[in-house]
Amino acid sequence: MTRRLHLRIVFAASLSLLFAGIRASAAQSSLPYWTEIPQGGAIPAPLWDGSSAYDQGLFYIFGGLNGTYPNDEPVADFSAFDVDTLTWYDLSQYPGGPSARAESMMWCVSEDDALIVSGGRGPFRRGLDLTHQDTFRFDPVHGWTQIAQSAAEIGRANRSTEAAAVRNKKTHKTVAYAFSGSSSTLPAFINRPDGLQHDLVRYKNGWKQVSTGSTAPRARAHHPLVYAEGWNALLVYGGYTNDAVNGTGVFSPENFLGDLWMFDVHSETWDQIVFDEADGPGHRDNAKLIADEHNDRIWLFGGSQFDGTTLSDVWYFDLHTGTWTRVDTAMTGPAPAPRFGQFYFSRKTATAYELYIFGGATAEFAPVLLNDMWRLTIPLAGG
Repeated sequence: MTRRLHLRIVFAASLSLLFAGIRASAAQSSLPYWTEIPQGGAIPAPLWDGSSAYDQGLFYIFGGLNGTYPNDEPVADFSAFDVDTLTWYDLSQYPGGPSARAESMMWCVSEDDALIVSGGRGPFRRGLDLTHQDTFRFDPVHGWTQIAQSAAEIGRANRSTEAAAVRNKKTHKTVAYAFSGSSSTLPAFINRPDGLQHDLVRYKNGWKQVSTGSTAPRARAHHPLVYAEGWNALLVYGGYTNDAVNGTGVFSPENFLGDLWMFDVHSETWDQIVFDEADGPGHRDNAKLIADEHNDRIWLFGGSQFDGTTLSDVWYFDLHTGTWTRVDTAMTGPAPAPRFGQFYFSRKTATAYELYIFGGATAEFAPVLLNDMWRLTIPLAGG
């Protein structure tokens, strides 16, 4: 995107000083810590289960749901948050974009100053197929453009899941990957033969299927997918899947997964790092991952469980010892309310890895919808 959308607003110096002391004190510890982020500008309304992407200081969000069952209506809201000036900008005035939807794939194309939105869904539990298979491109000069797709590409775009952008270091071109995801909103979709996508796809001038040379993770939905540049790998954790007898309509704790996988982008092979160890985060969906290449760790935040419990715990998996460690019980200071379906991104700075979260829902039924923003700081020194 054009830098800061030509709308830079500099916050008062006193605001920066207010949080400088907090950061300096907390950074002395190797434990992660949370900071609530002040927000200015056109702060979005409370939303959950939308899409998000980050590039060069700008945090983009699109779509989501503005209520929960039976009032979980999708929106086409489109906003950008300037991480440096702590300012939101409403971009919904651009015409011709994607229709209202939740959980679409979205990523930034840095070299073209552009953004891609593809797929997504409407509400579940309406007895209708409310999925989307279209793909759109946005840049602030040309606005929205719908991208023509072949029948095969339409089929691959028909999914609700996360996409991870991967920028080739030699060509400086961005491709995006997406794995599995829901492809139906009909009743008991998780156990329908067409309810989940079962493949890994890559977007570069259109959606292509990736033929992997190894056993792939089980098909699933509501799982995180993140890219670790230093490892040139994709990471997947948990989510929920269909039952052993496809089509029964039974939804049980066994549908929820607690496995951790890594996909080597260069060799195009999957490796299962964690099975379902009882001493780790366990079975959950909607967790968030942060790749800590400095300390050879994979951090996990929150998610939700089969019984409706919404989580806000923080764990890391040590690639050397092959063990999970929970750290939020030792963390001090303020922390966000448990939530799921939040917009988010992670990044590495000179001193830390950071996870930003915005909005989300405190529960699936009768929750509070949120529009606060928090940052989890993981110092590079490790825990």
